[in-house]
Amino acid sequence: MTTSSIINLQMNTNNNSKTQSENIQDNKQEYSNSITSPINTRLEFPNQQQQQSNDDKLQLKNSWGTYFYKADKQRDWKQNVIYITSIGYIEDFWSFYTHTYGLRDLSNGSDYMLFKKKRWEDVSSRGGGKWIITVDPKRRKRDLDGYWLHLMLLLIGDMFGANLSTYINGAVVSLRVKGDRLALWLKKIDDLNLIKAIGMKFKNLLNIPSNIQLVYEYHEPKFDDYNNEIRLIM
Repeated sequence: MTTSSIINLQMNTNNNSKTQSENIQDNKQEYSNSITSPINTRLEFPNQQQQQSNDDKLQLKNSWGTYFYKADKQRDWKQNVIYITSIGYIEDFWSFYTHTYGLRDLSNGSDYMLFKKKRWEDVSSRGGGKWIITVDPKRRKRDLDGYWLHLMLLLIGDMFGANLSTYINGAVVSLRVKGDRLALWLKKIDDLNLIKAIGMKFKNLLNIPSNIQLVYEYHEPKFDDYNNEIRLIM
């Protein structure tokens, strides 16, 4: 069975099985009762508690790193980024997803990050940008949780296609009072048509409603002759 078919099976199972969804929430609650941090800091299971040999696991095309960020004005931005765990197999992903808090359980100012090569700040992101969708915080439980899970599965399953996936570095979900944001991070791309193609694929794969705007922002802001920041809107 291919990676994509495994992932699609897992997604369909989650969508159609209320019992499995409830079990996941029960597991999260059990862990949350024993810790005070917004994430389960005991995420050693992928590397230190191997219950299944790698030979029996489905390896992903890329290795991914997961991170948590919580705003703290008393510390440097980078000091607020906490490395969680690496994901090299589909089983690692479901362990990560089951043992970390859902977005609905986190406070404003929190981020989750998923990046290739176990790094949230990669040199290949410099000069690049990100496609962003903004979601009303009131729809965090209804929409954002699903968007984030779906996007992570699309990324680790290489579902954007080989010609587009090579330009994608990762994704970030950010919880904010003025609007939650889901961002797809891209490498530096000089071809605007290619940037737009990735944005359209992003929107279509997630089934983003037409009334939700997709905006592309450069990591290092660019300005036109009138000193207006250059952005792409879809």
